[in-house]
Amino acid sequence: MGKPAQISAETNWDAGTAVRDTALSRLVGYNLKRSFNNIYVDLAEALRPFGLRMITFTILTMLRENPGIRLSNLAAAIDMEKPNMVSVIDELSARGLVTRSADPLDKRARQLHLTADGLKLQHQAYAAACVHEEGCLQHLDEAERAQLIALLSKIRHGADKDSR
Repeated sequence: MGKPAQISAETNWDAGTAVRDTALSRLVGYNLKRSFNNIYVDLAEALRPFGLRMITFTILTMLRENPGIRLSNLAAAIDMEKPNMVSVIDELSARGLVTRSADPLDKRARQLHLTADGLKLQHQAYAAACVHEEGCLQHLDEAERAQLIALLSKIRHGADKDSR
C-alpha cells in the first residue's frame, strides 16, 4: 500500500534540508490530490492482475450498473471525451468483455453491454478494489468513511452544478 498522506510532512533530502508543505497542507485541493495519488498507485497495483486500469475498471463497473447504456451517455457520465471512450470500448470489446449493439430507438447510437466474461472480471476486480480501499481507509471508522464520502460527493456535485 502507498505511503499515507501526512499533513505538514517533512522529508530529509541528501543535502539535509527539511522540505515543508505546511502552507499547501492547508488547501483542500492539495490534500485531495495527495490522497488520490496514494490511492491511485495502490489501485493500479490491485487492478494489474486483471489487466485493467482505473478507466477500464470504471467503465466495466458502470456497464454492470447500467446495461444497455449508450456510449455517448456513458462518456458524459464519467466526463470522458467520446473519441477517447470509443478507443477504450474498442479495447474492452477486443478482449471479449463488452459488446456493442444498435439502439432500437436510434440505429445510429450504440448500446453497451458486458459479456459473461466481462461481468465475471468486473466482479473479481471490484472485490479486489474493495480490499484495496479497505487497506487505504483502515484508519477511518465507518462513521468517518461515510462522512468522507458525503463530503466528497458534496464537492463533486457542487462542481457538477457550477459547470452547467
